[in-house]
Amino acid sequence: MGEDVKRQPLRYRWSHEAPLHRLLVRAYNWFSRLIPLSVKYGIGRALRASRYPYKLVEPGWSVVQIGSPRDTLLSGRNRAMYFSLFVGNRGRVFVLEPDEGSVRTFKSIADKRNISNLHFSQLAAWSEEARLTIYVDDNHPASNFSEGSKDYDERRMQDYRAVEMPADSLDNILTGKGIDRVDLVSITTNGAERNILQGMRSLMSAGLPYICLAVTGEGYIEMMREYGYQLVSHDDRGFTFSQDSRES
Repeated sequence: MGEDVKRQPLRYRWSHEAPLHRLLVRAYNWFSRLIPLSVKYGIGRALRASRYPYKLVEPGWSVVQIGSPRDTLLSGRNRAMYFSLFVGNRGRVFVLEPDEGSVRTFKSIADKRNISNLHFSQLAAWSEEARLTIYVDDNHPASNFSEGSKDYDERRMQDYRAVEMPADSLDNILTGKGIDRVDLVSITTNGAERNILQGMRSLMSAGLPYICLAVTGEGYIEMMREYGYQLVSHDDRGFTFSQDSRES
């Protein structure tokens, strides 16, 4: 276990499902939209350069980000955008995001800023090829989730609309793009992490060095150990794991 984990044993025990947390996040997102993107991401890059998972990323890397909602993008907290900054012009960031509005917003910003290392797919990652129902909150896309990933009451579900769309395993998606190896996969999908991991066994077998998982359930450290990955550190959304423990 990494030293950062030992130093911060109480980190991330705050529930992201708590009403107060959701209220504070929405307030922060609204306020931060008033700050120019270049300022937000310039400051954010400097702050993240020495933190996991970004401190691992090298220029020229290929990174996959699964889940990239527009509210995190506009508030200066979007992982795909930061990965794009850290991998540089020689690197590639593949973004899988099922919400059409988020993909459209991200593409527009990337085009306006001439960001060429971002590649988008409006598609849901899953354990296998399937049709999934995705529940979308247009006011807070970061809380979107796939059917079966959450168990909200009727009142909470009123915030969402259901969208049916195609899904596939990450192995199949990358194979279809002619990609057989990446350096890091980050999964921030509000409960679908286990299903997505089942669909990337070939990628892990090929030597995927790092996996980042948002904390949306219990037993992730033990689960990743079964896949051959060890905990490196807590990161800004959850956990960073290494296949060979070289960062432990």
